[in-house]
Amino acid sequence: MDWALSFQARGNRSVQAIFLAAGVGIFYLLQRIKKSRSTFLDLDGQTETKDAPEMEDLEVPGAKRQPWGSGQVRFRRKVKLEASAAAAERDVHLPGKQRIFMKTQGCAHNNSDSEFMMGLLQSYGYSFVDTWQQADAVLVNSCTVKGPSQDSAVNLVKGARDRGKPVILTGCVPSADANLAKSLVGVSMLGVSQLDRVVEVVEQALQGHHVSLLSHRSVMPSLELPKVRKNQFIEIIPISGGCLGNCSYCKTKHARGSLNSYSEDAIVSRALQAVEEGVTEIWLTSEDTGAYGLDIGSNIAKLLHKVADALPEHVMLKLGMTNPPYMLAHIQSVAEVLKRPNVFEYLHVPVQSGSDAVLRAMVREYTRAEFQRLVDGLRAEVPEIFIGTDVICGFPAEGAEDHQLSMDLVKEYRFPMLNISQFYPRPNTPAAKLKRLDGQTVKARSTEMTQLFESYSTWDHLAGATKKVWFSETDEKRSQTVGHTKSYAKVVVPRDDKLLGRSAMVHLTSATKWHVQGRVV
Repeated sequence: MDWALSFQARGNRSVQAIFLAAGVGIFYLLQRIKKSRSTFLDLDGQTETKDAPEMEDLEVPGAKRQPWGSGQVRFRRKVKLEASAAAAERDVHLPGKQRIFMKTQGCAHNNSDSEFMMGLLQSYGYSFVDTWQQADAVLVNSCTVKGPSQDSAVNLVKGARDRGKPVILTGCVPSADANLAKSLVGVSMLGVSQLDRVVEVVEQALQGHHVSLLSHRSVMPSLELPKVRKNQFIEIIPISGGCLGNCSYCKTKHARGSLNSYSEDAIVSRALQAVEEGVTEIWLTSEDTGAYGLDIGSNIAKLLHKVADALPEHVMLKLGMTNPPYMLAHIQSVAEVLKRPNVFEYLHVPVQSGSDAVLRAMVREYTRAEFQRLVDGLRAEVPEIFIGTDVICGFPAEGAEDHQLSMDLVKEYRFPMLNISQFYPRPNTPAAKLKRLDGQTVKARSTEMTQLFESYSTWDHLAGATKKVWFSETDEKRSQTVGHTKSYAKVVVPRDDKLLGRSAMVHLTSATKWHVQGRVV
């Protein structure tokens, strides 16, 4: 990638041409720009100049902490830039020499996107720091699911910008609302389908340009991009982007668009490459894994069998979130995969409400009975399967009886994982136009649901058993090594870093609400 791009801009500038001697006689033309006005670059095609304004204000586990830059990178920059003393004296910007702070919000798909972007930046020579104050540029990968998460991202962006940091906002927030670029003056924007151009955007932001690259591309970023993993033992592979649903409360569809699946071969190839790099867990993720392949003549069951067949026996496979409608057609075939020795017996199936009336208002495209048929069918085939779910409390259409139906569903199934959310209206969604329940009612229902979830035990039956556990992370604070059984019960043992990336037989001694304690035998 040619870092010496030329840009049309207006304002007072002086340009100095500097030749840097290289061993093979290659030179680069460097530009030094003095600006009294800022340049806004729309890399989708349009360039405009604006007066500079006054300034104003998930879950991937981490393994034993690795220094930034320790992750695997699949390719390196062909030309390495070296700063001469003369260039340093002239304060000339050399791409790839700066420090980046990366903040990631949200789902596993967002985490994978961040790992790809970090891999690209590292392959061009950038390094990473732990705080935005240490950084030369700030990159925020945002989540638009809830208002508070978006507010947190925007506040971080404004705070860093107001302290003079070049800032790039990426992820679902800018992708779902292109007009945000107008309100966040002085901040560059990078859309979710353009993440493979992150180096280009960062380099222009470091030069003082404000870049907008938000157009949606039908061709998704390659799965062959380099990656820096948050956890060196876990590879998160997005198997598709977008979904087929149109939930009335959801803003993510605005960002990710309609279903766009990667080919089976591309996914298998990525998984095998990750295994070569030392990964011991493969996580398949998307906005709706159950819908995978419906746009390319495939389906999730075919993909799971193909990936599981390709993986060596010591590498575990885990399937991410699926909505009920499309998984219903594959209960038997998916259960067959889950029973294989190198596949976690785990599924995350959001129900959102136990009331058919509320589900219709949410446009969820299934009924309570269909959700129950999916859960019952999977439990019949895989008795120890871990099925987690999500519930939204206080949706505008929810009455007291509807809330009780959700409570009854949780009582019946005693889900080991329950993500409880209060309803947050997202701008420009149909649900945002509905009359909201009063805040006290929403909070009371959320509290009642939380108390119900905390009232029952999940793992008591495991105390005294001996199970095989796959270890992938370290709890630094508690000095414990963390792993999971095949049915995805969380197991903690006294810290032993030699266990990371391996499996071992563990005698389970006691259980809490959240995990099981044990000792390696």
